[in-house]
Order: sequence, then C-alpha cells, then structure tokens
Amino acid sequence: MSESTQSPTTERSPLVPSTMRSAFHERYGPPEKVVSVRTVPTPTPGVGEVLVRVRAASVNALDWHYVTGLPMFARPSLGLRRPKRQVPGADASGEVVAIGERVTRHRIGDQVFGELDGGGFAEYAMAPEDWWQPLPEGVSHEQATTLGVAAETALQGLRDWGNLREGQRVLIAGASGGVGSFAVRLAKLLGATHVTAVCSTRNVEHAQAGGADRVVDYTRQDVRDLGDRFDVFFDNAGTMPLRDCRTLLVKGGTYVSITAPKSTWVKPMPRMLAVPVFFALTGEKAPAFKVASRSVTDQGWLVEQVATGRLEPLIEQRWSLEDAPEVLRRQGEFHARGKSLVIP
Repeated sequence: MSESTQSPTTERSPLVPSTMRSAFHERYGPPEKVVSVRTVPTPTPGVGEVLVRVRAASVNALDWHYVTGLPMFARPSLGLRRPKRQVPGADASGEVVAIGERVTRHRIGDQVFGELDGGGFAEYAMAPEDWWQPLPEGVSHEQATTLGVAAETALQGLRDWGNLREGQRVLIAGASGGVGSFAVRLAKLLGATHVTAVCSTRNVEHAQAGGADRVVDYTRQDVRDLGDRFDVFFDNAGTMPLRDCRTLLVKGGTYVSITAPKSTWVKPMPRMLAVPVFFALTGEKAPAFKVASRSVTDQGWLVEQVATGRLEPLIEQRWSLEDAPEVLRRQGEFHARGKSLVIP
C-alpha cells in the first residue's frame, strides 16, 4: 500500500486527456444493439476518489445482466427503467493518474486493481480509493483484473457458503467459465483432497491443468453414473434436478447454488427459492442463493496467491474496447472458457 500525505486538492497527471473512449449503453437490450463506444469527457475525481488509466478489464456475466436487464425480476437492483450502470466492466486494473481531495492510500503512478460499480470498459475508470488495491510485484494487470467478481464468487462460495474444510471431496459443475475455472483451482488451495470437475469436451484439458483430480465430460458421461458422493457440490450450472443433486452428496453434505437457468422473465426464481427449502427438508445443507460481496481482504488474499505462483487465472481471449458489444454478446451465451479481457 502506498503511503502519502493527505491531498488538499485534486492532483492530476498532465498526460491525462480531456476526453476518453468508453463503452456505453443508455437502454437495455442485446449488447450488439445497445452498446457502443463513444468519446466522452474524462472524469475528474471528487473527494476520496481515484482515477485510473485502465490497462485491462475482465468480462463477467454480471456485465451481461446489467446490459440486457435480464432476468426481469432483477430490475429493482439493475435499474427499473434504465440501467444503473451505463458503462460495463466491474473489474479493472491500471495506473493511478489522478486523485481527489483527502485521498491518502494512493499516489499518482501507483499500479492498482479493483472491483467497481461498472466503468471498467473505458480508457479511464474512477472509484473510491479503498476500492483500488495495490498491485504486487510480479502480478500483471491482466492477471489482477480477473480477481474480482468471478474469483470472489468462487472463493466465497466454497469457503463461506460451502464451508469447505481441508480433506473434503468437492464436485464442481460448470467448471470451465470464469467462476468455474477459479473454483477448481481454489478448491485445491483450500485443502480439498479430491476435486471432480464437470465440463464439455473442449474444456477438459483446461480443467485438468487447473488441478482437477477427475474431469467428467458431460457430453459423454453423466456424473450421476459414477456412484460417487461429495462433501461439497459447487453447482455453477444449475441444470440438474435438485433430487439428483442431493444423491451426489454425502449425508450432511453441502449444496452451493451459484446460478440457475437463464430466461427473460422469472425462470431462475423458482430454483433459487426451492434450493434452501428442499435441502432443509432432506437433511443436507444448502445456503440461500447469494451474490458474492466486494471484499478487500479476499482480493488481497487472491492476489497474494497469484504473486506466489499458487494461483494462475485462466485467460481465454483478449479483446479491444471496440469489441465490447461482441464480447458481451458471447458472455451471454454462457459457454466461456476462463476469463475474457477488454484491453482499452
């Protein structure tokens, strides 16, 4: 963490231009129809805010939901009539170029990363100073920007919601995307003795490389036919009937629901409501559907694992800022392999 004296006024690098390029959408709809790249004024940080030149931003399913406004029942949090976040990008990493009054944690030139309330798909992004974390030596901006929404979901899902303990056996369904690929890696780091990953044929090798002890290609084999049982079932697919999910757990095991089938209106809702009720009646554990929270502590732990070589994020593709509509469209297909990045 950088140390500095309190800034009495806004400080700004003379190299910061007055305008910047940014992805933007004013209404909900398919990303390829509503998202465009515009030239807009570069923000000026207010009290306690820090402006960062974005070197890399990662793409999350969360961005797709904010752009499309789907499912409809989520509109109270996404924005009832128009999106609350008009610039996609919840994760970003880059260089501090301007600081507002009373900023004490960062100085111009610091390398930082963080999880934002949108804004990462732009040449410059602004957020409160304590949302930006120092970038350790040996960690790239591309690696750091993956350690927000997806990595925190995997970590909190396994450690907190699943109560994963050392020596347990873990099943991870949907093990290929941003959350799933992190879940495979983190389950091993958290002490799981055996991890079974379920994914499609094209992702088998990546799951094996991530540390999975066994990989089930769901196009060729049904994990239910293995006759195996697990202490924690981390379900990042949400397609299997709950009664079948239960049969994959040891007595007293924990089912962690990360996602549910996508639809325009309310299709995810019945499963989200049914999970805690169903498992409460059967004796196994299943926390209510949750969304990962921004955690400075978790981000610090995750970047330390990367810095020490214990964790290597899986990065699939790198896109330009002009490709933002296309990368968001592809994210909505929910067949990602690891993380995709936008490089402004």
